[in-house]
Amino acid sequence: MKFYWLKQSAVILLLVLFAFIANFNLVNPYSTMESTLLKQLVILVSISLILFACNQLLYNYAKNKKQFMQHPIWDKMFILLLFWLMMSFVLFIVLFLITPLQDLLSQHAWLMFLVVYYFLFFINLFILSIVHKVMDATVKVEKKLVVTWISSSLLTAIILLMG
Repeated sequence: MKFYWLKQSAVILLLVLFAFIANFNLVNPYSTMESTLLKQLVILVSISLILFACNQLLYNYAKNKKQFMQHPIWDKMFILLLFWLMMSFVLFIVLFLITPLQDLLSQHAWLMFLVVYYFLFFINLFILSIVHKVMDATVKVEKKLVVTWISSSLLTAIILLMG
């Protein structure tokens, strides 16, 4: 059990470290990238790494709790997670507009990474719930997590290349 918490803490610590490094590079850029495609590639790789970390958290949890994704509610989880994401997005926008959240995020830009992590984690969990619904029940959680990571990364790539 201690090893489980150590692995989870290490992944979270790496995410926090990644947020501070990204924030430092935003505030004090060492190099300026002129190419839009190169900027998109850096963003894609960064988001892929964050999604990998999110999947690593889920993988560690699945290894610790063998009954993960066995409950019948997982058949409807994509609906619950979609509702949760929509409510979170609306709440974030409302808080951004009517509270000093905008000032707080502009003064401490690294906090925005926590918001990004939150949404990426739940979007990834949403995609996992769809993968779980589509795939056979006998498929191992590890394979579902790999398919989820690939799907999430491809979705991110499509969105970045279209934008």
